[in-house]
Amino acid sequence: MHLRGRLVLLSFVYMFSWSLSAYTPYNKNPDYPHPKEQCACVIGQSGPPGVPGVPGLHGERGLDGRKGEKGDKGDKGDTGWKGHPGSQGPEGPPGKRGRKGVPGDHGIPGLIGSKGMKGERGYPGMMGEKGGKGEAAGPMHKVAFSVARSQRLGPVLQDTPVSFDVVFTNLNEAFDSYSSHFVCKMNGTYVFMTHILGQNNKDVYAWIMLNDKHKVPLHGDGRAGYGTGSQTIILRLKAEDHVWVQLSKDSGLLNDYTTFSGYLLYED
Repeated sequence: MHLRGRLVLLSFVYMFSWSLSAYTPYNKNPDYPHPKEQCACVIGQSGPPGVPGVPGLHGERGLDGRKGEKGDKGDKGDTGWKGHPGSQGPEGPPGKRGRKGVPGDHGIPGLIGSKGMKGERGYPGMMGEKGGKGEAAGPMHKVAFSVARSQRLGPVLQDTPVSFDVVFTNLNEAFDSYSSHFVCKMNGTYVFMTHILGQNNKDVYAWIMLNDKHKVPLHGDGRAGYGTGSQTIILRLKAEDHVWVQLSKDSGLLNDYTTFSGYLLYED
């Protein structure tokens, strides 16, 4: 038997014995002397306290009390800590269109765009008024030259300037006999012409040159026997420009049928 069970049993025996003593004859009969009165000499010392009884079983739950009155409003609490930012919500519907803002400052000019296509030709304008009488023109300068070659040349091993040893005309000394170049002395527009005659059964190629730049080509076809080629060009020159004839590599000239001429068309 468990200890708790034994304690309950001893408590029950103790209480039963005490209840029996309550019904002794000296309690029922007043004439019967109480043991303490019979013999006071036999009363001993008090015994030690008995063993405490075990706690009783829990009683049933009582009825709920009445609801209390509503308390006063408490003081406002301290501001709590700032929470972490929440996740981004879904995109809301578009708002109403706002009012028109004030004009902004002018921006910096953009880059220049590409050149547009050429437009259609416009209608002729009205005839202007007659201008005043101009000043008399000064004396016009005369520039003209004509030269030829009297001997064979080539075939050459590299591009070679053609030299001319026969001078027919050289007004204003614009043609330099030493270099066989026309050297411009005044700004203006000039006309140049050249003619070449190739050697028998050989192609001939040449160029009219302007300051080491190829301007127009000449070609004589050797299948014709003695191939010939001619060219004319109008150039606007400034002082110290050079115009000359260059024979191409592996080409050859025959004789005085090769000529070079030019003249001033008008001054600038």
